[in-house]
Amino acid sequence: MAGQLRDSDKTQLEQWIGQGQKQFTLLYSVTKDGCTPQKFHEKCDHQGATVIVVYNEVGSVFGGYTSASWAVNVNGYTRDDKAFLFQLKFSNKDTFRKFPVSNVAYSIYSNVNNGPVFGGNTGFDMNLFSGTMNSTGGLFQLNGGFVFGANYTMTGVTNWNDIHNGNLKVKEIEVYSVAVKPGVTNQEWRKTPEWNKKLAQELMQEVQSIKPNPSLHIQDYRIVLIGPVGAGKSSFCNTVSSVLKGRFTQMAIVGKGAHSITTSYKPYSIKSKSESTLRMRLCDTRGIESDLGLDTMEFTYLLNGHIPENYKFNAEKPIYLDDPVFVPKPGLQDKIHCVVFVLDVSMIQKLDPKVVDKIKSFRTAASRLEIPQVLLLTKIDIEEQAVAKNLETVFSSSAIAKKVLEVSDMLGFPKNHVFPVKNYESEMMLDDGVNILALMALKQILFYAEDFVENQRAESLECPDKVEEHDFETASESI
Repeated sequence: MAGQLRDSDKTQLEQWIGQGQKQFTLLYSVTKDGCTPQKFHEKCDHQGATVIVVYNEVGSVFGGYTSASWAVNVNGYTRDDKAFLFQLKFSNKDTFRKFPVSNVAYSIYSNVNNGPVFGGNTGFDMNLFSGTMNSTGGLFQLNGGFVFGANYTMTGVTNWNDIHNGNLKVKEIEVYSVAVKPGVTNQEWRKTPEWNKKLAQELMQEVQSIKPNPSLHIQDYRIVLIGPVGAGKSSFCNTVSSVLKGRFTQMAIVGKGAHSITTSYKPYSIKSKSESTLRMRLCDTRGIESDLGLDTMEFTYLLNGHIPENYKFNAEKPIYLDDPVFVPKPGLQDKIHCVVFVLDVSMIQKLDPKVVDKIKSFRTAASRLEIPQVLLLTKIDIEEQAVAKNLETVFSSSAIAKKVLEVSDMLGFPKNHVFPVKNYESEMMLDDGVNILALMALKQILFYAEDFVENQRAESLECPDKVEEHDFETASESI
């Protein structure tokens, strides 16, 4: 039996459930198996995760998901923090809403006298039927009852009528088992917390709270972005700004071209939705090209704080020690505190060998200064279709895992210093998945910057004269 669940509905349910592509197998249908609690439990008990889908006569489709098994012998409640109710259609119009469980103690209820029941204690949130229901004119009148918001968070609707139109005559109730799709490996290659709005909010708060120790007398952590033309450096600046501002912003000019759109050293201050300025600066730079852009000498000057803000790089005439704008004695606040290399994941194998050599040279320069480095892999949605549909699958995608390993081997990055991200490009609304990936990466980048600055502070306390000498010596080694 194929069932009535559309492919688009399955895709949406996969995104809500998370952890990769799923196989939906029809276990039970009231029109084929009869609408009785006995038949429901006979077909659906001990089957693992299931989706219950209800189709009423006025074109509304709704239901519930549980990762726990139905089990009539339990004759009571089963906890499931992954359970949720949902809406797929309202009056024949696609209307996708997810309603997560808020009281996990009463996630689902198994009873010999009932079909599937979600919720309990103060009321069953969704109790479809009790006892045997016969059809009249091909319709079944639901008799179980619905209590609004008892144990599930019903965001976006005011009552159950906004979900089922107040019409409890249904054409069909289907139950599908939900399992890992054959041939799809969902083994996570990097463990992360469950993705939801709460995680996004927690990451946001954590990023906003990271700031330099007041005793260091520096205002911001300086994060420099470096990478080939078109890799997504400027777009990442805009993405981070959009995430923290809560709306789309454009600080950096982005676009496509044969050469870098960004031509200068541009540090951007990031503001939150409340207009408070975060204690970091994302520093955009000219894109790396085989014969143009930054060379290792200029990059080393940049790392050491010798290049002033808004300095426009000249491909024909690099900055030099006697240049009037050259900063001779930069302080810790002028230096770079973390280097972020940015690569387009789909272009790794197509990188010009000269560009690869430049990146390796830049890594060596940063390593000599003991500056931490991370790598952002952008455009992951282009590399893997399943990830494009559901960003949460990125850490169970074998294709992305392979790219992380490939770039780690090519450039010598530890795998836990490589972060897949997706920049905002064509979207018209902010997306939790994009936000979470950006915030996960940004949080770790700021932690690394914090570690570097603290190390510099400790070193300066021990040998105050040695630090200044070290800066010039390291710069000179690369000239």
